[in-house]
Amino acid sequence: MYRGKIIACITNRHLVRGDFLAQIERVAAMEMLDWIIVREKDLTSEAYRTLFAEVSRIAQRHGKKCLAHGRIALGMISELGADGIHLPLDALREWRAASTQGGQHSAPQAGAVQLVGASTHSAAEIAEAAALGAAYATLSPIFATACKPGAAPLGTAALAAACKASPLPIFALGGIGKEQLAACVEAGAAGCCMMSAWMR
Repeated sequence: MYRGKIIACITNRHLVRGDFLAQIERVAAMEMLDWIIVREKDLTSEAYRTLFAEVSRIAQRHGKKCLAHGRIALGMISELGADGIHLPLDALREWRAASTQGGQHSAPQAGAVQLVGASTHSAAEIAEAAALGAAYATLSPIFATACKPGAAPLGTAALAAACKASPLPIFALGGIGKEQLAACVEAGAAGCCMMSAWMR
């Protein structure tokens, strides 16, 4: 862990020059990394299942958590054996609504996944994610990023305000490389998620 914080890699095989799984092996071997979140949302369900199994084996070998990501993983979360799942907020809304009975939020998929995270972009969305039972939320984009062209960066002041007010641990996301980790930690982030920095 980096100063007691969780550092996560969000995968994007399109950014990798060379063999994707070899890159995952290199990343998973790094001491500072804690989680690998397998995004890859353009894959079919079958292809995602196969790739997740391969990444999960690498993660386990290095003692890292491996989380599934997005709608593509929801239908097969039980069989993936993931340590958790990260969802866009609208997908989390739909998932919880589908699993609600008698006005109470029941554990989705009969408790198949214990760790659920949500993507958020504002204090209001963080509050909604908490109400929907998320264990943590990402807040993005903190810095300018090529992954979200045209999206105005929130900055570390907004990150600090969100962390102070949030009922959930907040993970900083967006334009974060190793040079930005300290600023995010100082702002109060419980963790940081990086994509390009790990994939390249």
